[in-house]
Amino acid sequence: MADRSQHRVAPGSATPVRSRVTAPGYVLTMLTIVSFFNFLDRSIIAVLIEPIKRDLYLSDSQLGLIAGFAFAMLYATLGLPLARIADRRSRITLMSISIAVWSVMTALTGVARNFIELFAARVGVGVGEAGCNPAAHSLIGDLFPAERRPFAVSIFQAGGMLGQTLGLMIAALVAQYWGWRVALMLVGLCGVPVALLLFSTVREPARSEAHAMASAEPMSATLKALLARPPLVHLILGIAIASFGSQGITQWAPSFFIRTHGLKLSEVGVLIGLTAGLGAVLGMVVGGWVMTRLGRADRRWELWMPAIVFTLNPFFMIPSFLLPELKSVLLLQFLGAFISASGVGVAISSVQTYSEPHRRATAAAIMFLMSALIGLGLGPVAVGVLSDMLKPSFGIESLRYALLIMSLMPFWAATHLWLASRSSARWRLS
Repeated sequence: MADRSQHRVAPGSATPVRSRVTAPGYVLTMLTIVSFFNFLDRSIIAVLIEPIKRDLYLSDSQLGLIAGFAFAMLYATLGLPLARIADRRSRITLMSISIAVWSVMTALTGVARNFIELFAARVGVGVGEAGCNPAAHSLIGDLFPAERRPFAVSIFQAGGMLGQTLGLMIAALVAQYWGWRVALMLVGLCGVPVALLLFSTVREPARSEAHAMASAEPMSATLKALLARPPLVHLILGIAIASFGSQGITQWAPSFFIRTHGLKLSEVGVLIGLTAGLGAVLGMVVGGWVMTRLGRADRRWELWMPAIVFTLNPFFMIPSFLLPELKSVLLLQFLGAFISASGVGVAISSVQTYSEPHRRATAAAIMFLMSALIGLGLGPVAVGVLSDMLKPSFGIESLRYALLIMSLMPFWAATHLWLASRSSARWRLS
């Protein structure tokens, strides 16, 4: 796609900057790098739960709050107001500031001395990351047509999955030899150069005059319009419920392998990275590619496809928490992650199908708000609380049964996606 806005002035900027670009390929590459560090800093805490628990004398319930709710609390609270800024002003500036904030706060997590300080630092990470995803999805929606959007979003999400994968591996190896504090500080500070690179090389795409006028509508009018669309509501609920199960499992899977299979911290990071992590990255890319072909026949595949793969996922995840043989467990988790991830990018991309260009960041923010509150906020907490509740009956195996319960959530998520498909044609906007 040609860059037709090279010399136009984006809202919120004083003059055009010729050294910056808006070419879709380069912008998507930069956004994918941003997504890499977004997920890396967000998920690194998962593989560090056991050493943090040991050093700071925390319970599973407290760790569930640290891993999920502390991050999600302000991530969800600030998501909508920051999305409104993204719908009206420079998304590039907003994202650059956000990256710098969450990177510094991740580094500060490494100097926490107790539960309160650790909680506060994770809240800070959530504050920073709240400004990233809605703005990024809005940019992708502007730069790519509807038929190419699922693949572009899947590439963006695959960058995040790769960050999560390598984050677990790198953090585990660093923590094994130099401690969890060094791992957090090292990973956090690596994001600062990314913020500078994004700000200095990517220019905000020019928006139309009609977009500027429409984006002036009150927040209440935007929310009323978006939430009156049944397929969008069911889609957001489906994504949030799927996130509830997946985030609970992701944050606690390293602890499961350490407690139940007796693995070392460094082994956990590498094995999970090469199985569930690699499966998710490949699934994202393959799913987006498949959707570009299925969508030509019927756009409802953007809802049918995630519903099908979410329904299949528990048939792989449930036995992975029951079988004693490690190789079989890892294979099942690879397959489960691949199948589930192949629909995630497609489902997230579909949110833009039911929102206008000047409402895209807000629609994405609503989705991420629900996913943060229900998924990242409550998922890890639910696993931690279930594990503590089941401990008197199952001892060290309590975490296994808590994860089994969470493995059932994709069935519920798929139901909402099927419901969304029933009225999708009527409400499709792009």
